[in-house]
Amino acid sequence: KLIPVEAGASAMLQEMTGDKSCPTEVVIGAELNPQSISHFSLLTSHSAEQKLFLTFKHELDVASYPILGSHVLGGKPVVPFALMTEWLGHGALHGNPGLVFHGLDDIQLLSGIKLDEGKKLIRLMAGKARKSGDVYEVNVEIRDGVKDNREVIHSRARAILTDRLAAPPAFEMPPDMVSQAYPRSIQEAYDKILFHGVELQGIRKIVSCSSRGMVAEVSAAPLPEKWMTQPLRSRWIADPLVLDSAFQMAILWCFEEKGLVCLPSYSAAFRQYRERFPSEGVTAVLEVTETTQHKMKGDFTFLDAQKAVLAKITGYEAVMNDSLFEAFKNRG
Repeated sequence: KLIPVEAGASAMLQEMTGDKSCPTEVVIGAELNPQSISHFSLLTSHSAEQKLFLTFKHELDVASYPILGSHVLGGKPVVPFALMTEWLGHGALHGNPGLVFHGLDDIQLLSGIKLDEGKKLIRLMAGKARKSGDVYEVNVEIRDGVKDNREVIHSRARAILTDRLAAPPAFEMPPDMVSQAYPRSIQEAYDKILFHGVELQGIRKIVSCSSRGMVAEVSAAPLPEKWMTQPLRSRWIADPLVLDSAFQMAILWCFEEKGLVCLPSYSAAFRQYRERFPSEGVTAVLEVTETTQHKMKGDFTFLDAQKAVLAKITGYEAVMNDSLFEAFKNRG
């Protein structure tokens, strides 16, 4: 419980008048008793165990990350959620050589990374790997500076690493998922609905679009050196163009079904069943599971040319908003 205002003011004055030998950290709480002190000790020791360490820091601008010139919202370059996902995977692998990236759980987009003043310094933080059954879990976060006396966290997740990738689940395309053609050309979709520049126009063909979801053929990302001047790795961990194209499918589905566009906000889980996505691209299947006035939820399945599952996103959430379309069309 919060302490009363008068007691708080008195405690503050007492600390301010103390001599230099006084402790530099004080914990005060109403009705603080031995039981709550013990609980506090447990919380602080758990927090210490989960301490995150810097794995890399990077100064972002369009000169060093030219791909950001193809992802402009409201006139400002914004880091794609798919690229942030790639960084989270890199942060987890950085301190765990020998393990393989298997996915992410509880992927939260807390604050978009916008290049308001032309540059942005970001830091990738990672915790120590914890064994959980057959896999290892690593807490990861993307942060930058301090705002209103609080550190800004842009995104966080729990990375899943493993010694050996699990076999992919079976997937059978529901017949009604491919029963209805998409009414627009790809060019019209990019010109009139989506905001993505040429480098991020990864949707090659929309096979179908219905109230159930969407099926599309999407391109693979080029090598990282094509998108940035100093890539963290010579090859992608996942495939940010495939993932971004999937999120574009969600935008198109929301526009056709709800008359609104959307942006990603959360994913419950991402699982990858191969170390590399195929260079020829994939088939992406969006199955919408729930919609409200301002949110859509769904799952993505990514298939190779033989229709085997490469990866899955479950519990994907995107926020729909009336004002987003104006930001989409303001590309600077």
